[in-house]
Amino acid sequence: MSFHQILNFAGLAALYALAASLFVHTGFRVLRGRWMAAAGPAVFLTAFFLALTHHPFPDPTRLDCSDGGEPPLFVPFHFARAAIGLWQNEASAGTWLLDLSVASAVMNLVLCAAIGAALVPLVRRTRTVLLFAIGLTGLVEISQLTGIFGLYDCPYRQFDVDDLILNVAGIVLGFGGGRRLVHARL
Repeated sequence: MSFHQILNFAGLAALYALAASLFVHTGFRVLRGRWMAAAGPAVFLTAFFLALTHHPFPDPTRLDCSDGGEPPLFVPFHFARAAIGLWQNEASAGTWLLDLSVASAVMNLVLCAAIGAALVPLVRRTRTVLLFAIGLTGLVEISQLTGIFGLYDCPYRQFDVDDLILNVAGIVLGFGGGRRLVHARL
């Protein structure tokens, strides 16, 4: 995937997230919701995450399901093996950035940490954030495993157990770190 394709992909995901955020914001304004200013970043980041995990949608007529689609990956921490291999081979920074396993793991952790930090003004209990994290990432991974719940004949994105682990960890760590920053300011 070229830099230009990545930029287009991220731009469209941000556009989807902005549209979803504006839709939710308008709904809350109509309902006179006062906490929307605080919820805005969390809604935007969650919508951005959802768009990134499903976009780009394949053309159903060109989707090859003869082999069952994308196979699930149930090997936990497979990104660590890739990182160890890069480290042992003294790979360049460019090679690290282009390694899909490592880059995907870092992006999952960072984006989900941002979601967790955005939840700080909205949620008081870590348990609530943990349940949100498990629900959100579970929903995403199951939708990928099922071809968006049967919308597609087979999975076009890969279910990955590492995504479950890293997304939940990122949200919880981001929430904990954000809460500590807020309490440090007080």
